[in-house]
Amino acid sequence: MHASPRRRHRAAGLFTAFLVTALAGCGSDNSGSSGGDDADTGGQDQKYAVLRKNIGLDLAQVNSFAVVGSGSGAQPIWSGGGTGTLFGALEGQGLVALMLNGDVSPVALVEMSDGATATNNQPDIHAIYATPRWVLMSTSGWQVSKPQADGQPVSVPCSTIAVHRPDGALYCASIGIRDSGTNGTDQQFPVHANRSGSVVYLMSADSLNRNILYKLVAGDADEPIATLVDAKLHPNWFVVNGSGDMLVQTSAPSGVQGATATQILPVDGSEPVTLTGAHNAYAIAGAPTGTDADTFFAVSGGGDGYPFDGAIRVLKKANGIFQESDVQVSMPEMNCSGLFPLADGEYMFCGGQSGLSLARALVNGQVQTSPIVTAFAGVTSPTAVGGLPFRAGGGVFYLFAQGANGQFFARHNGHVQENIPLDAALELLSMTATSAGGLDLVGVNNTTNSKVRATILPGATALTILSAEGVSLAEVVVFTRIN
Repeated sequence: MHASPRRRHRAAGLFTAFLVTALAGCGSDNSGSSGGDDADTGGQDQKYAVLRKNIGLDLAQVNSFAVVGSGSGAQPIWSGGGTGTLFGALEGQGLVALMLNGDVSPVALVEMSDGATATNNQPDIHAIYATPRWVLMSTSGWQVSKPQADGQPVSVPCSTIAVHRPDGALYCASIGIRDSGTNGTDQQFPVHANRSGSVVYLMSADSLNRNILYKLVAGDADEPIATLVDAKLHPNWFVVNGSGDMLVQTSAPSGVQGATATQILPVDGSEPVTLTGAHNAYAIAGAPTGTDADTFFAVSGGGDGYPFDGAIRVLKKANGIFQESDVQVSMPEMNCSGLFPLADGEYMFCGGQSGLSLARALVNGQVQTSPIVTAFAGVTSPTAVGGLPFRAGGGVFYLFAQGANGQFFARHNGHVQENIPLDAALELLSMTATSAGGLDLVGVNNTTNSKVRATILPGATALTILSAEGVSLAEVVVFTRIN
């Protein structure tokens, strides 16, 4: 193991990673030359692109960031900690900041080594994750030049860019951020922080493409230092409470294939707490503040929540010790799983003889022993995308399903269902809920053989197509000897 490349204008160490890996399966690799058209090839006077020392913005005045293409369009955006879609008339190329006063300000992350503005080699940002202290931007394999003592640059990987919110300082590291996992909700948010932002956990990958976790804290000079939590810990999902304790479900290191273990890893480094019994593959942390700031809630049951055994496990921290208690819930003839924050509480997703439904299981941290159940209407059968037929975010729940009139999304806030129809020719490949309550989609139009990017805007009841491009296929391929 070795340290990742380091860069900081007032610190010797920065964003140190003790397991360096190029992240697999997290977007395209846009690594390349660090000089490009702006480079001067004149020996020691050669100019090359470097990461700026500072983002050049007062982040207290930034409402959110977005990435835009060459014209109007939609790309990743963050607001309040999640990722989502910005759709509107944003003109330009690359990263922009949406200011609190309504202005849109282009943001350059790269400059030339002589301080001149760089016109190329700006990184492609694939996802943005905001925490109270850091804004993390995933670049998926981008490379940039790093100055050396002899004046010659060396190309180093910069899979993740970290922006220090208090002063705007920029750092980079070779570890990437991945969004894979078995939890249809939490896999969209592979970065979690404690209440103050002093501790951040991010999901990455090792050289065998297994999920791993890094713990990110500030060093002596405020530089981010990421330390591998445990090389044997391969999480399916994780959540973090107000203090920074982590509840994580991981693949069991031995035993029956597919077996999992659910543990609490205390932020102070004390011994992990293994939860007793079988547990559902979904959990949530309590509210960031208040009496439940350090409480975890998990649906307790065997077989990934099926059948539901009628209990919600409450893991409450008192005097540094987690205490487990089961609150029995009356859900006759229903199989339930998940805890999804919707309009007025946390809901479980349930199935039974009467069809699919949502059951309000938690209200203000209190388990509802007789949950209110709201059934989905018009659903013949759910259709899985990426392993699951649903996504949740921004206070709403999206169920992708078949109905009497074809495929559609049933959007539910726990009280009201809204249906969004989908063209029968569109085959979905991925879907991601946004923090604002929308849904981003990628699919293939099997009539035109085109890759389609689309979104459902928050509150909209129709699909908005953002782009469609033909899939490139060679009709004839000739194998040639090369020797």
